[in-house]
Amino acid sequence: MTKSELVANIKLNFPELSEADCLLCINEMINAMSHQLSCGNKFEIRGFGTFSSKQRAARIVRNPRTGEKIQRAETAYPSFKSGKMLKDRLNKTSVDAL
Repeated sequence: MTKSELVANIKLNFPELSEADCLLCINEMINAMSHQLSCGNKFEIRGFGTFSSKQRAARIVRNPRTGEKIQRAETAYPSFKSGKMLKDRLNKTSVDAL
């Protein structure tokens, strides 16, 4: 599902909202998530999952084209751990989740 499909889905369920309002809400949520993760905090949506940022240690990598060794700096990357309700929906193990 793309962002525009998500906007259309929300608009379908909440006809009193305009597409611009739906898009604004989605963008604000993404901005809030990004800000929290960049500050080193977790972002949890109960039942869905938890987003967090992790650190990848500095290391030596190899350029596949030239074979040259290059030192990579430490980098942050996003991580997601799904919640129980999401796992149950995917596996259809709980009647309550459906």
